[in-house]
Amino acid sequence: MAQARELTLGIDLGNSFSTVAVRFNGRTYFVPDNRGEPCIPSVVYFPEDGSPVVGAYAVRMRQLEPTNTVSGIKRILGRHFDSPEVKILGAHSAVRMRPAPNNTPILDTRAGEHTPIEVATYIFKHLRELAEARFRTAARKVVITLPASATPDVEHATVQAARRAGLEVLKTLSEPHAAALAAGIDKRFDQQRLLVYDFGGGTFDATALDQGDGHIEPIAVGGDGCLGGDDLDNALAELASAHVWKTTKVELSNDVERWDRLVRESENTKRALSARHVAPLRLKSAFHSRGKDHDLELMIHRQDIEPRWAPLVQRSVMVTAQTLLAAGLKPKDIGMTLMVGGTTFVPMVKLALDRLMGGSIEHHPSPQTAVAEGAAIAAARALSRAA
Repeated sequence: MAQARELTLGIDLGNSFSTVAVRFNGRTYFVPDNRGEPCIPSVVYFPEDGSPVVGAYAVRMRQLEPTNTVSGIKRILGRHFDSPEVKILGAHSAVRMRPAPNNTPILDTRAGEHTPIEVATYIFKHLRELAEARFRTAARKVVITLPASATPDVEHATVQAARRAGLEVLKTLSEPHAAALAAGIDKRFDQQRLLVYDFGGGTFDATALDQGDGHIEPIAVGGDGCLGGDDLDNALAELASAHVWKTTKVELSNDVERWDRLVRESENTKRALSARHVAPLRLKSAFHSRGKDHDLELMIHRQDIEPRWAPLVQRSVMVTAQTLLAAGLKPKDIGMTLMVGGTTFVPMVKLALDRLMGGSIEHHPSPQTAVAEGAAIAAARALSRAA
C-alpha cells in the first residue's frame, strides 16, 4: 500500500460506536483501536487527573465511575435541553445534565462542565489520532456522515466538533447514502428504486433512493432520533428490573450507578440473543437488600424480551412505511432494500422488515462499518475531483 502524504478520512460518528476508514488504491482500510476492532466505543471517560480517555478503556471505567463517563452523545448533538432526545438520555444516564443559558445541554462531571460538542470533539480527535498512528501520516481532511433526518443544528454541531478536532470537513453525507456507496449501488446501471433501512445504536433512518446510470438520488427520507439499539438495551434492563421488583421489592432504577451497569450488561445479552434463543444476564452487586449486596443472574429467552422490543421495532417499520408513502412508492416498487446498522443483527428486526417489504432484502455484510466505508469512498472521490 502506497503511503499518502496526507490522510483524508471517512468518519461515521455513532451513538454507540464510531468508525474511521481510509481509501487507498480502490481499497478501504478501517482503523482499529488497541483491541484490533474497527468499531470504537463512542464513550468518553473524565479521570480525576489528566486528559479525557475515549474508547474501550472508557467503557471499562464506566462500570466503576458512570457519573464521570459520557456515552450516547450523538443523540443530543445540536439538540435543545427540552428535546425528547435529551430527556431520554438524561433518564438513562448516570451523568448529570442541566440547561445552559442558550437552552442546550451541559454535562457535569468531576472534570467540570462539558457541552455535547466538546465531548464529540474528544471522539473525533481520538479517531484522527488512531488513523495518524496507524498510517504514520497526518490527517487533516474528512467526510463525516449524518443521519438522513439530521436538522441543520445537528449538522452544524457535528461539523463544529470535527473542526475543533483539527479536521477540515470536505462534505457531510447522509448515512443511508454512504451505506449505498459502500454496497456499490452507484455502480449498477439498471434503473431501480432502493430503500436503505438504517437501524443504529441511537438513531433510525429510512431513505428511499432512485438509482441508475451511476447516480444515487434521494426521493424521501424519514427518521426517528429517539430510536436505536440503546432503547432495546433499556427495555431489556427494565425486564430484569421488573423481575427483581417482583421477587425482592427493590427498585433498581433508583440507584443510577447500578442502573447504568445493568443497561450496559443488557447490551451484551442483547448481542448474544442475536445468535441464540437463550442468553444469560449476569451482574455482580446488582442491588442492595437486607443489609448486603446481591448478584443478579437471569436466563433471558427471546420470547420473554421480544414483546418489549416489539413496539420499538414497529416504530422503525412505521417510519419506513411513512417514508415510502412520502416517496409515492409501495413496497412492490422497491427493487432492493439494504439493511445497515448494528441493530439489524436482532432477528425480529429483519422479520418485521420482511413482512413490510415482502423480500428483496440485502443485509450488508458489514452493517456496522458500511457507513464509514461509504464516507471513505466519498472522501477519495472528492480528492480525485479536486486534483
